[in-house]
Amino acid sequence: MMSTEEYKDLITDFISDRLMSDGYKKITLEEITSNLAISKKTVYKVFSSKEELARSIFIGELNNAYNGLIQVLQEKSSIVTKIEKLSKIIENYIRLFNETSLNNLRKEFPSLWKEIVLFRKERVLPLINVFLNHSKKHNLIVDYDNELIIKLFSTSLTISTEKSNLKNKKSTYQYVFQSIYEILLNGIMTKKGKKLLAINKRNRNENNKNN
Repeated sequence: MMSTEEYKDLITDFISDRLMSDGYKKITLEEITSNLAISKKTVYKVFSSKEELARSIFIGELNNAYNGLIQVLQEKSSIVTKIEKLSKIIENYIRLFNETSLNNLRKEFPSLWKEIVLFRKERVLPLINVFLNHSKKHNLIVDYDNELIIKLFSTSLTISTEKSNLKNKKSTYQYVFQSIYEILLNGIMTKKGKKLLAINKRNRNENNKNN
């Protein structure tokens, strides 16, 4: 028989995978019990409520994204390399934390939604602002308003999470996301920034071929 911690990991992994691939919709006990072949009693033994389950997953993933962001910003690498690594963090988490997903969460668990919004406002956005200001200082991006840049990226990249945009074999989630991200970067980067980004991309492609 599995321990409580093993059941917790099993349930958390299942819901996390679904949320990261589809974003947040309403969590149903039937979905958990039927897919994992466990009883409702077992679920409530591990998590006292659906909100506790949602909080465990959302706050856990939000901390993972935040720690990943700190790690990238603290690396001794070029700003252009950091921009590329930042895009991977956004790609990994945007389906869980895009506005559509969060609006669905807000309807079911408003207190958790407020907690996430506050976390983003007080911890994530200040780091993004530091990064944008640093990039401006090095003349890599145009001096547009930071808040406008963040809102534009957030809104536009949400498009990549919508299944209606995956109309052909080439339009995978990754392809759509990277296409939108590159379009947005080309809009805010200076000539110097674009040149360095192109060099980084060329070097990465050459390294991939050699490996």
